[in-house]
Amino acid sequence: MTAPDATGAASTAASAATAAGGRIRRAVAWLVLIAVLALLPLSGSYATGLAAEVLIFAIFAMSLDLLIGYTGLLSFGHAAFFGVAAYAVVILGLNFGWSGWVGLLVGIVVSAAVAAVIGFFAIRVSGIPFLMLTMAFAQLLFSLSIKWRTVTGGTDGLSGFQRPTLFGISLDNRAVQFYVVAVGFLFVLLFLRRLIASPLGSIFIGIRENEQRMRAAGYPVQRFKLVAFTLAGALAGVGGGLYALQNAYVSSDILHWSLSGDAIIMVILGGTGTIVGPAIGAAVFLLLKNVVSSHTEYWLLWVGIIFILCVMFLPQGIWGWVRQRWAGTRA
Repeated sequence: MTAPDATGAASTAASAATAAGGRIRRAVAWLVLIAVLALLPLSGSYATGLAAEVLIFAIFAMSLDLLIGYTGLLSFGHAAFFGVAAYAVVILGLNFGWSGWVGLLVGIVVSAAVAAVIGFFAIRVSGIPFLMLTMAFAQLLFSLSIKWRTVTGGTDGLSGFQRPTLFGISLDNRAVQFYVVAVGFLFVLLFLRRLIASPLGSIFIGIRENEQRMRAAGYPVQRFKLVAFTLAGALAGVGGGLYALQNAYVSSDILHWSLSGDAIIMVILGGTGTIVGPAIGAAVFLLLKNVVSSHTEYWLLWVGIIFILCVMFLPQGIWGWVRQRWAGTRA
C-alpha cells in the first residue's frame, strides 16, 4: 500500500470511529433521558405536575424554534396554534362527547390547517411585517375566543372536560398524565431531529442562511416556508392538545400574544437552532416562574434580568454555550 493509500485508509478509519462514537453517545443520551422521565413520577405529585408542564411548553418552544432557529421566521403568533388545539380537545369532549384521544388528533390537524391558512398570507412578507402579521392573526383568534362565549366560554373558559383513560387507567392519575406527556415530548424531539437531518431540514436552513441564493438555485422558497409554518403549527398543536388533557380546562389566555412572547424567551434562553435548547429554555423559564413567584410578586422582573444577562453573555443560549464548551474541551 502506498503512502497516500495508507493515509486515506487511516482517515476513513478515523471518520468511521468518530461516527460510531457519536452514535454511541446519542444512544446513551436517549437512554439517560428515557430513564429520567420514567423515574420522575417517583418525586411526588407536585414535582410530577410541574415536570409535565415543562415538557408541554418544551414541545411548544421546540415547535417555534423550527421557525426561528431553522427557517429564520420570527413569529409572534405561535400561541394561536397551541390554543386552537387545546380548545378543539375540550370543545369536542364537552359538546360532542368525543374521547380526548380523538380530540388530540383532531386538534393537531386543526392546528396544522389554521397554520396553513395564516401562513399562506404571512409568508408573503418578511421581517417586522411578518412578525406583526402573525401576531395580528393570533390576536384575532384571541378576540374570537372572548366574544364567542357560547362555544369558547369567553374569559371564563371551559371546564368540566372528562379526561380519557389509558389501558383502563384514567388520566386523572398524575403519573399517567406525565407519561402521556413524556411520550408526546419524545415523539416531537425525535421527529425534529429526523426532520432537521433530512433534505427538507437542509432546505429550511438554507432559507435561513441565504434566502436569495436559494431562490437563485431554483427552490420555491415561499412553498417551503409554508411547509415549515404548517409543520410548526402542527407540533404546537401537539403541545396544546396535551395541555388540555393535563389541565381538563382551557381559557382564552392561551391564545394571547404574551404566550407567544414567553415561547420566544424560552427559545432564546435555551439557544435557537439547537432542537434541545428550547426545551432547556422552557425548563429554566418555568422553574424561575414557579420558584421566584412563590417569594415575590415581581417575578417577571427577575426573569427579565436573567434573560438580559443571557442575551449579553450567552448569545448562543444555554445549550449553545454548553455545546461550545464541550466542543472546546474535546478539541
